[in-house]
Amino acid sequence: MKLGLHTISVWFGLLMILLVVSGAFVFSFSDFMIDRLNGPKRIFFVVILLAYAIYRGFRLFSVLKQSQNDD
Repeated sequence: MKLGLHTISVWFGLLMILLVVSGAFVFSFSDFMIDRLNGPKRIFFVVILLAYAIYRGFRLFSVLKQSQNDD
């Protein structure tokens, strides 16, 4: 893999996946912002975060697969 914009986007994608999954776990297993985000809204927010992490992971996987095929 060449250094440059492609490498930066891959690392940024990995970082975003890590941050979003970490945020989903924090909202799932702690009392962070329990006063403002509770009940079904909290569960919906966690589901949205996990869905976004899956989407970013799929995009990252397809980019890495395409770059591997190009080499």
